[in-house]
Amino acid sequence: MKNTFQPVTCSEEIKINCGLIFHNVFLDSEIGLIILDFDGRLVNWNPWVTKYSQIDLDEAIGRKLAEIFPEMKSSSVERAIASALTSNMSSVISNTLNRKPFPLTNSTGSALKQQIKVKPINQDNQKRYCLIQINDVTAAYSREKQLIEQARRTKIISEKLAQEKERAQVTLDSIADGVITTDDKGNVLSMNPVAEMLTGYFEEDVQYRQVDHFFKLVHEETGISIACPVKQCLQARNIIANDHEHILISNINTRYSITDSVAPINDDDGNLLGTVLVFRDVTHSRALSAELNWQALHDPLTGLANRRQFEVSMKELLGKARLDDLKHHLLYLDLDQFKVVNDTCGHDAGDELLKQVTGALERKLRKADLLARLGGDEFGVLLESCDAENALAVANNLRQAVEDFRFGWQTQSFKIGVSIGVAEITGEEGKASEILSAADAACYMAKEAGRNRVHFHEFDVSGSSAHQQEMQWISRLQAALDGDCFELYLQRIQNVNSQNVPSAHYEVLLRMIGEEGEIIPPGAFLPAAERFNLVSSIDHWVVENVFKKLTVLKEKRCIPDDLMIAINLSGASMGNDLFLKRITTLLDLSPIPISSFCFEVTETAAISNLSKATEFLSKLRSKGCKIALDDFGSGLSSFAYLKDLPVDYLKIDGYFVKDIAVDGIDKAFVESINQIGQVMGLETIAEFVENGAILKILTDIGVNYAQGYGIHKPTPFDDVFQSLN
Repeated sequence: MKNTFQPVTCSEEIKINCGLIFHNVFLDSEIGLIILDFDGRLVNWNPWVTKYSQIDLDEAIGRKLAEIFPEMKSSSVERAIASALTSNMSSVISNTLNRKPFPLTNSTGSALKQQIKVKPINQDNQKRYCLIQINDVTAAYSREKQLIEQARRTKIISEKLAQEKERAQVTLDSIADGVITTDDKGNVLSMNPVAEMLTGYFEEDVQYRQVDHFFKLVHEETGISIACPVKQCLQARNIIANDHEHILISNINTRYSITDSVAPINDDDGNLLGTVLVFRDVTHSRALSAELNWQALHDPLTGLANRRQFEVSMKELLGKARLDDLKHHLLYLDLDQFKVVNDTCGHDAGDELLKQVTGALERKLRKADLLARLGGDEFGVLLESCDAENALAVANNLRQAVEDFRFGWQTQSFKIGVSIGVAEITGEEGKASEILSAADAACYMAKEAGRNRVHFHEFDVSGSSAHQQEMQWISRLQAALDGDCFELYLQRIQNVNSQNVPSAHYEVLLRMIGEEGEIIPPGAFLPAAERFNLVSSIDHWVVENVFKKLTVLKEKRCIPDDLMIAINLSGASMGNDLFLKRITTLLDLSPIPISSFCFEVTETAAISNLSKATEFLSKLRSKGCKIALDDFGSGLSSFAYLKDLPVDYLKIDGYFVKDIAVDGIDKAFVESINQIGQVMGLETIAEFVENGAILKILTDIGVNYAQGYGIHKPTPFDDVFQSLN
C-alpha cells in the first residue's frame, strides 16, 4: 500500500518554528510594537501597547491611528506612517522633537517619554505594511535632562568665569568641602584650602601631576587600598559618589573619614574636559555614629555588653555547639543584697557598686569570655570551650570574688553576695532563649537554697524543673486567653441574718480548662499569671465574659431582682485607665442595674498603690457599683488606711476565720475587724466558713455575710442561674 503521508520539509519546519519564535518575541517584547496595513489601519499591536495605553486590542483593530488616538492627528508620527506606506521610507522620531507622542502613561499616571521608529515592511505579495516601534526613554530622558542641566550650568559658569573668578575663588576657599579639579587625564588643575588641609599637600606642589598620587583612600574596616574615584569617573564619564567606608590618608598619615563624589566636566559639545572631585571630612559624625552603634549593644553604666548583644552572642555560640563537640556554658548571676545598698544610700551608690562589681568579675574571666549586664543587678557570662568542671570552678571563683568584695560608701561598708545559675550549651536546644531560661531557673534555685551559692541546671532536678514548669505557664495561659479556655464559677455569699433564704449575692471565681478538658483551679495558674504579667489580661477576660453572660440571662429573664455579682480585680489592673474606661462602658451598656455589680480588690493590691487604687475604685463607686476589700487583715497596717479607701464591704481574711472555733486569738481578731467595719458603716463578709460551728460564732459576733464551702461550693456560672430559674 502506498504511503500517502507527506512529511514537512526542513525549510517548512524552520519557517514554522521561526514564526512561533517571532510571535513570542512580539508578545513578550519590552517595547511597543504596532503593525498597520497599507491603508494605515491597525492590524495588531503587542501587550506592551495595551498596558500603557489602557486600550484593548479588540477595540482598536481595523481603525486608523488618529481614530484610536485623536491626540495624534496631524502629528509627526502620522507623517512618518504616510512616508513608510507610500514612499517606503523609515523614520526615527526622538522624544524632544515629537510634540504629539502616543498618549501612554505608566502606573503612577506619568506620561512616557518616547522614541518612535516607523519603518515599512514589504511582503512577497507586494503588500506593504508599516511597523511602529515605541521605546520608553523616560529614564534616559531624566538622565539626559540632568546632564543637560549640568552642562547648562557649566556653560554659564564658563561664560561668567572671567568677571567672577575672584568671587568664585573666595567662595571656593570658604566652603567646608575639599575640592580638586583635574583635566581629562586625571592631572590636578586646582585645589582649594580645605583640600590642601585634608590631603596635606599645597596646590602648587601637585599641580599637573596625577591626582591618585595624592588622594589616597583605604577601606574603613579592612584597610585595603581603594582606587581613586577620579579614574573611574574618567572611564565611565558618570558621577561617582560614595557616602561611607572611605578613609583618606594625608601626607603626614593623618586619617580622615570622608564622603566623596566625582563628576565629569564637559564642554558645550559634550567633550570631556576633566573632573571635579568634592570630598568632606565626616570623621566626627562617623565617630558619633559608631558611638551610637556601640551604645546600642552595650550597657552605658558598666561598659559591658547589654542583653541584646548577649543574646546575639548566645545564638552564635549555640550555632557553634551544633557544629563541634566542644562544651560551652552560660552563667546567670543575680547580686544578693543589692537592694539594701540602693535603698540605704541611693541610686548613685547602687550605680557605683555595679561598676566596682563589674571590675571584680572581669578580673576572674578570660579575655574570650563574654560578661554582660542583663538588667538591674543581673549579669550573664558566656564561657566558650569550657567543660562543666571548669564552668563550675569559674562560677565559684566569681561567687568568691563578690563575697570577698567590700563596698564602701561615705561612712558605711557593705558586704554583698551573688547567686549563680549554670547551664550547659549542648547544641540540642531549640533556641537560645531556652538556655537563658535554664540558667535563670538554676539561679532561682540558688536563691531559694539560701543565696550566695552556685546551682548547676539539670533537667532531672525537681526544684529547677518546677520553676521552669511555672515559666511554661506563659504559653498555656496565652493560649487559654486566645481560645477562651476559661470557665466562670460562682460561690454564694450568704446573708447571716436570713440563713434560711439563699442570697442572690455571688462572687465570680475562675477555672482554667486543660488540654484534656480537665478543670484547673486558680491556685495552679494565677501565681504564674501574676509573675509573668498576664493577670491583667485575665481580668479583662473575666469582666468581658461576666457582662456577656448576664446580658444573655437577662434576655431569658433568669436574673433575680436582688442580684449582687462580685468581680475580682488584680492590683495590676488598678493603674490601667483604659481598663477602667472599658468597665464603665460595659456598665453603661448593660441591661443589668449598675447597683448589682460589686468589684473586689485584695488588701495587698490596694495598699501597693494606694493613690491609684483609691482613684480607680472611687470612679467605679461613683457609677453606683459596690466595692469590697478582700483578704482584710493580711496587710501590715490594715486599719491605718481603711478610712481612705472607698469601700462598702469588708471581707475578713479566711486565715483568721477558719480556726475561729478553736483559736481565741483568731476570734478576737475577727471581732475587732467586724467592730471597726460596723463603726465605719461597712458590711462585713467572713471567708472560709467551712462548717456550722464557724457560722454560729460569726452570727453571734454580728458579721453580716458568710462565704465558704460550708455555705455553698463553687458552681459553674450557668448552672447557678438554671437552678434559680
